[in-house]
Amino acid sequence: MKLVRIPTELLDTVWTLVQPSIQEALVFSGNHTDSDFVLETLKADKYQLWIVWDTSKKGVQEQFRGVVVTEIIKRKLKKSCHIFIMTGKGRQQWQHLIGVIEDFAIQHGCEQMELFARPGWQKILQQYKYKRTHVVLEKQLTKKEK
Repeated sequence: MKLVRIPTELLDTVWTLVQPSIQEALVFSGNHTDSDFVLETLKADKYQLWIVWDTSKKGVQEQFRGVVVTEIIKRKLKKSCHIFIMTGKGRQQWQHLIGVIEDFAIQHGCEQMELFARPGWQKILQQYKYKRTHVVLEKQLTKKEK
């Protein structure tokens, strides 16, 4: 099992493979944006695309196990690597590969990792020394009739 960062110039080559998983993750997590926005942001080098690849399998569909989208965020006092999307099948077999992203983040001067995730990820990532530091609360707003 490998986690492979996809260079910007190869995005169009892999997009049809990863787009359905990205769109499904976006819808499931609140539908705040769509896969077109993610592709545009990847092409602008503001996000990074990673593919979880099972080299023991035959055929592209069987080898593709998951997708991760990250973002390097530069703030005034800190630089962070934000995991925007992390989704796939057989997660238990590849979740340990988060260390590859952590190494990437260190190489790019990041001091911390961060992600806004569904509650289940807290339990999964605790074993990799991630801890809950904040809670995100949401409310859907509607315009009031006059």
